Amino acid sequence: MSTPFTTQMGQLGHDKLEELKRQRTRPRTPSPPPVLSSALPPIGAQIRPNGQLYQPRLLGELEDLAFLRDARSHREHVLLVGPPGTGKTALSEAAFVLDAVSGQHTGLETIVGTASTEVADFVGTFVQNPATDAFEWAPGPLIRSIQNDVPLLIDEIALIDPRELTVLYALMDGRGELHVTQNPLLPPLKVGPNWFVIGACNPDVPGAHLSDALLSRFHHHVEVTTDWDLATDFGVPMDLITVAKNLESRKEQETYEGWIPQLRDALAFAETSRRFGQAFAVAGLLRKCPSQDRSEFAAAMKERFGDHDALSLGVRVPAGRR
Repeated sequence: MSTPFTTQMGQLGHDKLEELKRQRTRPRTPSPPPVLSSALPPIGAQIRPNGQLYQPRLLGELEDLAFLRDARSHREHVLLVGPPGTGKTALSEAAFVLDAVSGQHTGLETIVGTASTEVADFVGTFVQNPATDAFEWAPGPLIRSIQNDVPLLIDEIALIDPRELTVLYALMDGRGELHVTQNPLLPPLKVGPNWFVIGACNPDVPGAHLSDALLSRFHHHVEVTTDWDLATDFGVPMDLITVAKNLESRKEQETYEGWIPQLRDALAFAETSRRFGQAFAVAGLLRKCPSQDRSEFAAAMKERFGDHDALSLGVRVPAGRR
């Protein structure tokens, strides 16, 4: 038997439901296009040295490419942090490809750091010429960046022993001069107006570490995440984007700590799906996921793609199909 109170609550619930229905069918006003600050003129889309198109992204109200070029003009070193595959290297390359000189450089010099990277990997070393048996000086990417007056990108900078990175200190803190003790014949090298450092790293990778002294020399610290709208434009299936976004939301709520596919993974998934079918692409992505996270990631994928096993070799191909 209903009471005035339950009748009133039922009517409120009905009214709320009807309002939600009207909202779903009501034409939506499209979101206004992002507004770029007039402080920096945008550069626009660029073709990276590998031939891939880079679409600029917003950094606050600035275009990311214009921001990097402005940071260079003020010698404000930039540290890019984020998971692998989010576009840290792509951004750096696209920002300076306009300055490429054929046969000399692509607009910047790059070194990829490892736990074994040493000062010699930055400045260079003497290499024996097989034709003459004489040892000749081969400059490294740091010296080449100074000689060509282009930025230096240090990829995976957080994996390099901090003691080896002290070679950058005098160059980054305003002194702007490099003394190459490995080659006493070289005079001190002074940096030009177009030289500065871009560091890129995944801070969550095991062994990642940057000293306070180096961190303080980076004027700007920028987090780089995946642009899922761009992934949509590139043909990444919406189901995969939904999975990734849901996992990102769970990570923010601290209910998920595992692996999340980024733009590079998503583009590879789309290409694999196009060539070999979605089931094969799902199996491959499950195998790509680190083993410690695979069970939980597979459960998230199952909601959109069904149940699949991680990719692995099976039985021998039947003789009649060879």
